[in-house]
Amino acid sequence: MDKGMQSLLNVVLSVLVPVLILEHCSAHGSGLLDLGPYLAMGIALAFPIGLGLWGLIRHRKVDPVTFFGLLGTILTGVVTFYATQGEAAALRPDTPWWYAAKEALIPLLLGGIMVATTKSETSMLRVFVYSDALFDIPRIERCISEQGKQREYERVQWRASLLTAASLFVSAIANFLLALGFLLPVLRESPEQQPVAYNQAVGNMTWCGYLIIGVPLMITLILVMRYLMKKLGALTGLSDVTMPR
Repeated sequence: MDKGMQSLLNVVLSVLVPVLILEHCSAHGSGLLDLGPYLAMGIALAFPIGLGLWGLIRHRKVDPVTFFGLLGTILTGVVTFYATQGEAAALRPDTPWWYAAKEALIPLLLGGIMVATTKSETSMLRVFVYSDALFDIPRIERCISEQGKQREYERVQWRASLLTAASLFVSAIANFLLALGFLLPVLRESPEQQPVAYNQAVGNMTWCGYLIIGVPLMITLILVMRYLMKKLGALTGLSDVTMPR
């Protein structure tokens, strides 16, 4: 399977299938797809967790994106377990705030690590944008070394890291507000209906998160990549700093 099909399959299994389960299988009832809120949440979380563990076993390593994706999924399970330990069937009243904090945590961590590891060969910038799959890094660094422009090279990477980290920090704030917007209304439902409404809100939040937050973040990453291409080209004198196709 080529990388494009693999990426599409990953999105389907880790996003699309869980969202559909949460939205359409969370109700109580006698129908085949009426799993109830707890079983539906468990099955929905099993898909991204299983996909992450399968990748770990297959490749014998954990890349940062997979790790933080797994961490986010596990934290969703932890918050959901906490939320459902309230009185009777009702959710705990502080559930929206815990979930919102969980949604903000991952991009905050990524942004912080992005800034802290800028000068490292294993920097988060190289995971997100400045990777050897996109840029001919050995050739770039050879030119930098020959021309004695190490300080300028580090400055370009530092600015790219700051731009990427800033977009992640904005994403954290947006995630926090989006989660509150979807989950606070859940508490106005009847206690018996709150677990079902919670699952549906989580599913809807995932869709909206990809559209409202994910797309602008992707555009920012593309702009940062173009910034690197322009600045590194000018710094090295190379007409093309990307990997040859």
